[in-house]
Amino acid sequence: MRVGGAAMNCKKPEFQFSSIFAPYIYDYIELRESFGVKFITQSYLLRQFDRYCNEKTVLEPVLSGELITSWTSTKTHDKPQTHAHRISTLKCFADYYHSVGGVVTWNPFPGYTSRCCRYAPYIYSEDEMRRIFAVAESLPKPRGRSMFHLVFPAVLKVLYCCGLRVNEALTLRVRDVNLQDGFIHIKHAKFENCRSLPVSDSLLSSLKDYYHANRELIGVSAEGFFFPNADGERYSQRTVYDKFRTILWKSGIPHRGKGIGPRVHDLRHTFAVRSLRKSIMAGQDMYVSIPALMSYLGHSKISSTEYYLRFTSEMFPEFLAKADAVSAAVIPEVSDYYE
Repeated sequence: MRVGGAAMNCKKPEFQFSSIFAPYIYDYIELRESFGVKFITQSYLLRQFDRYCNEKTVLEPVLSGELITSWTSTKTHDKPQTHAHRISTLKCFADYYHSVGGVVTWNPFPGYTSRCCRYAPYIYSEDEMRRIFAVAESLPKPRGRSMFHLVFPAVLKVLYCCGLRVNEALTLRVRDVNLQDGFIHIKHAKFENCRSLPVSDSLLSSLKDYYHANRELIGVSAEGFFFPNADGERYSQRTVYDKFRTILWKSGIPHRGKGIGPRVHDLRHTFAVRSLRKSIMAGQDMYVSIPALMSYLGHSKISSTEYYLRFTSEMFPEFLAKADAVSAAVIPEVSDYYE
C-alpha cells in the first residue's frame, strides 16, 4: 500500500441560505474563513438549520431554546458525537449572532457538547484479512442475474488497499479508475472532497483482472459504475454491510454487537494504521507522514488523521521508539475527531 498522491483541485461547494438568519450566517462563515478555518462541515450544518427555519416559516429573528430544540429533535438518529457537533456549531453561531446585536434566548446547559466514549476501531490482522478474502472469493453465485460474488471481492480489496469509505468505492465510475496509470479518482466524496490516489501494483493487477473478466457486466461506458449491480446501478451500502457480516462469521471473526464491530469501515482504519506504521518504520518523519495520509484519506482536518497515531502505538509498541527517533515528538492526545 502506498500513501501519497496530490489532492485534486475541486471547487469548494457554494452554500445558499435564505432564512431570516441568512445574512448573519453568510457574515459568520466569511468571518470564520477569514481566519483560515476550513468551515465546510459547519456550513453544511448551518444550511440544514437554515432550511429548517424556512420549512417552519420562522419570521422572528430570535435564536430561542424552543427553536433549537425543535430542530435537533428532528435528528433522532444522530450519533452522540454528531449531535454534539451540531449543537456546538449552532452555539458558536449564536455567540456571533449575539455579538452583532441579534437576540439569543437559548442557553444550553453546561456540558452540552460532551461526548460518549468514541468507538474503538477494530484493526484486522493480516491473517484475518487473508481469511476474509478467501471467503469472499469463494462466494457462490446468487440467484438471478446478480454478479455480486464477482463484484464484492473487488470492492473489499479497494476498501482495504486504498482506505476508501464504502460509499466512495461504490460510486466509482469506469472513468474514475485509471487502469493504465494506476490511479483512482475520488470525486464528490464526503464534504465534497476530491482526490487522486495511486494504487499498489498488486491492487492494480487485481483490478485489471476484474475489469477484463467482467467487461460484459461493467460495460464500456465511461459513465458506468465500476462495481455495478445486474441493472447497471450502484449497490447500496446496506448490501455491503450485510454481506460483510456474513463474511466475518464464515471467517471465524465474531461480531461483538451493534456499535461495537468489527465493521466494514474498520478496513479503512486498518489501512490508515498500517500505512502510518509502515511510513514511520521506514524512517519517514511523522510530520511528513501525517499530512500525506490525511490527503490520501480525504480528511478535512489533520486531527482526524492524528487520531490514528494512538491506535498505531497501541497495536505496534515498537512504533513509539521509532517515531520518537525520527520525529522527536510524543503521540498527541486528540480530543476532537470527525471523519
